[in-house]
Amino acid sequence: MKRILTVAMVALLSACSSQIQLPDISDVLPDQELDRSMYLRGDFNLWDAETQYEFAQVAPALYQANVKFSTPGKVYEFKIADMDWSAGYNCGYSEQDPSGQALTLGQSVIADCDTTYNYFSFTPAIKGSYIVSIDYRNYDEPKVTITKK
Repeated sequence: MKRILTVAMVALLSACSSQIQLPDISDVLPDQELDRSMYLRGDFNLWDAETQYEFAQVAPALYQANVKFSTPGKVYEFKIADMDWSAGYNCGYSEQDPSGQALTLGQSVIADCDTTYNYFSFTPAIKGSYIVSIDYRNYDEPKVTITKK
C-alpha cells in the first residue's frame, strides 16, 4: 500500500510539473560578460590603461576597480574604457542625466559607453581607497557607482 501511494504521488507530481512553465534563466539574467578588459582611466594615471586599474568581475555583470585618491577636496576626473577607447567601450556620464558627471559616494548614475568627452568627476571628502563599479545588468544603460573601501 505504501509503495502504491508513493508511485501515485510521483505520477501526480510529474503530471503537475509538466504544466509549470519556468522562465528561461537567460531572460532573467542575460549573459553580460565583457569580451575585453576595461580600465579606470583618469587624471590620476595620465588617462592610461594600466593593469592596476583594470576592472575585475565580482558578480554576474558587475565589475570593480580600486583607486586611491590622496587629495581631499580635489576634483578627480576619469572614464571607464578599454585599451583603445573603442566605441561601445568608452564610458562616461550620460547626457540624458548630466548631473551624473559629478559622482556622489554610494549613488549610481547611468553611463554612456559611446561618449568621447563626457568624463566622470569625483571629489573625495577624505583621502583613501575607493571602489569604482560598473554594473552591466542592463547593458544598454550600465550604472557606475563609487564607494569608500
